[in-house]
Amino acid sequence: MNTKQEKIEAKLTHLQPILKSAGRTIAVDSIKENSITFLIKGFCSGCACSSSYKEGLEELVASTCPELTEIKFIEE
Repeated sequence: MNTKQEKIEAKLTHLQPILKSAGRTIAVDSIKENSITFLIKGFCSGCACSSSYKEGLEELVASTCPELTEIKFIEE
């Protein structure tokens, strides 16, 4: 497994019970060069909650793996 992915997933671990209780999930879909893609399920597209989680993920990536400068989201 990619060490960048391990670092990001370790940071996401504490969020998983909260997300699961609300019927939501966030997972790392892929990491390639300077890009990370998250798979986000159970959020309303474009709602404030979705935007807050995206901003939080961007901050998490910046503090954990600053070399990942491109952050993408797949919403389901």
